[in-house]
Amino acid sequence: MFRQRLASALVGIPVVIAVSYLGGLLYVALITLVGLLALREYYTLTAIDDKGSMILGFGGHVLLTALLWLQGFTAFSAGFFAIFVFINIFWVLTYPRDFRILSFLLWGFVYVTGLMGFFVLLRELNTGFSAVLTVFVAVWASDTGAYLVGMSVGRHKLIPAVSPKKSVEGALGGMLATGLILALLAPQLGLVRLPALILGLTLSVAGQLGDLAESALKRWANIKDSGSFLPGHGGVLDRIDSLLFAAPLAYLFF
Repeated sequence: MFRQRLASALVGIPVVIAVSYLGGLLYVALITLVGLLALREYYTLTAIDDKGSMILGFGGHVLLTALLWLQGFTAFSAGFFAIFVFINIFWVLTYPRDFRILSFLLWGFVYVTGLMGFFVLLRELNTGFSAVLTVFVAVWASDTGAYLVGMSVGRHKLIPAVSPKKSVEGALGGMLATGLILALLAPQLGLVRLPALILGLTLSVAGQLGDLAESALKRWANIKDSGSFLPGHGGVLDRIDSLLFAAPLAYLFF
């Protein structure tokens, strides 16, 4: 398992960093593709399996991401509410249809499309690449620190009902690792050390909450992994759950 995780990371991380550095259409295309893969797994977790609903979800994701990149957050917001109205009309015209699916569909736009959109906004900043790289480094440091400390000295369960393997010690280890790493790399990331330390602690907490939120969703759906797209890592949603919660806070910071 560890070798698979390491191999996937060694291949995937350089690709993600290179595309983030280049930015532009290629970067937005990657964000859109990752979002589509995550949405597909989310639809499996929430039992959305009819083609009409999935087409609405995938199409809306592509449209909203394009609006965000081309026209900004105002256009994205207008597009979201237009899609909300359209989906409700669709539900009326195709009645009877389970309204729980409508709720899950709209929540997918918020959870995946909306939160992924902050990576588009981050990259559009003057220090866009550094900002995106900061989020990646923070989440990777948090995940690694939490895993190593939790495996070594983890004794007290964090929230066992949601994620039985996570420990309080691991969570604290992830926070400490992230704070120290961002403080050490602050000059390279264009940051001042003390704010970088505080940002690291904050992004670690946000990332771990994102991980727990997805764990709760999987626990509710009675599914271990969101998918099997990445060897040793589970699904795409399993890999971006922490990033989804960290990106909005990073955007506010920058």
